[in-house]
Amino acid sequence: MSTVTESDIKELKDLINSRFDRLEKEVSDVRVSLGKEVSDLRVSLGKEVSDLRVSLGKVEGSLQNQQQFVQKIPDLAEKVGELKNWRQIVIIVLTALISGSVTWVIRGGTLKP
Repeated sequence: MSTVTESDIKELKDLINSRFDRLEKEVSDVRVSLGKEVSDLRVSLGKEVSDLRVSLGKVEGSLQNQQQFVQKIPDLAEKVGELKNWRQIVIIVLTALISGSVTWVIRGGTLKP
């Protein structure tokens, strides 16, 4: 019985060792597969980051171009304010001319000193 037990133990050891060998092979295959996936992911992320940098550069360029126009806004606002004042002046002058003309017609159209 002793020999049968030793042979059984040897078979069990061989079976366990073969299972461990197969498990190690599967783990190494998974590592290789993950390594490829991680490498592909790094390449993909690198490409996306470079695309984002290009897009960011375009946005910055656009903002720099628009900055010239933004700096002109206070000048334009001042000019619009000046036009508003001129409009008021024109309205006052027209009102004075119209009221003066109406008064002249009411007096009979003659100038009195």
